[in-house]
Amino acid sequence: MKKIVNLEFLPEYNAYGMSDEQMAAFAKEGITPILQLSDEDYAQLANKEPHANQPTAGFLMGREKGYYTIDMPYAKAIAQSGVHLRFLTYNENLAQMDGIDGLILPGGAFDSPNEFYTDPQKGNSTPGTRSYAYITSIMKAEKEGIPMLGICAGAQMIGGMHGMKMYRDLKAYTQTSLEHKTKDLGAHDVFIYPDTPLAKILGEGHIKTNSRHREAMMPNDHISDLKIYASTADGTPEAWGNEDKNILCIQWHPEDFAAQGDTKMQKIYDWLAEKASQHKQMQMQKQRSWQKKSLLSR
Repeated sequence: MKKIVNLEFLPEYNAYGMSDEQMAAFAKEGITPILQLSDEDYAQLANKEPHANQPTAGFLMGREKGYYTIDMPYAKAIAQSGVHLRFLTYNENLAQMDGIDGLILPGGAFDSPNEFYTDPQKGNSTPGTRSYAYITSIMKAEKEGIPMLGICAGAQMIGGMHGMKMYRDLKAYTQTSLEHKTKDLGAHDVFIYPDTPLAKILGEGHIKTNSRHREAMMPNDHISDLKIYASTADGTPEAWGNEDKNILCIQWHPEDFAAQGDTKMQKIYDWLAEKASQHKQMQMQKQRSWQKKSLLSR
């Protein structure tokens, strides 16, 4: 049984979330919670009221000391894009994805599958873990043609699922002089390659971004159907994707800028909203076509 449940605001984390205790209570009752924001919270974040025809984007939640969470910058940037938010947990993610039009895979600190790395050491993806939820969510989205936006670790997970390889520690493997793991909002420049989907979104040239990752993708897109769209001066990939499959992966955190009013970084989340809207329209057309054929066959 599914039940719509609104997340609560957690001021101590500046996030919205749901406690493990509440999730355990739902599981005990056989309930799959369909997690969302209240209309009031959504309106406050988006500066506009939600409406019934919005596309729905699924967001795989983070973990914070006994809570599933979505940090405020993510919530604000996504709401501002105009999509309705659906939140995914680690054991119920596939059921919670039913009917979504877009998928957002955020960053976070967790172990990626061993086979994604250049130096495999041990296996670590089992049911119920965060990485396993990422994998199964990606598989379902690709099977159903759902557009995907990956951020930081989420981008790396999509890359790994498409054959790209990762360094466990960028500094140890490349001796780069750039600082890729820092709290600075303006950590380094990112150079956007011309004639790429990201150049269409943000424009060509370079932008200043934050950077909060120790692991990184290898600068080699010949082993994958994903193409690299941008990199730093040391050659570290900063964006990649597949235009035909509506996949966009961003290594930095554009929501930190978008939540503060940066309209350029907001365009990354607007891209997902646009693709989700197109997916919703396609699904509605398929439904109407199916209904018409059903009526004619009677």
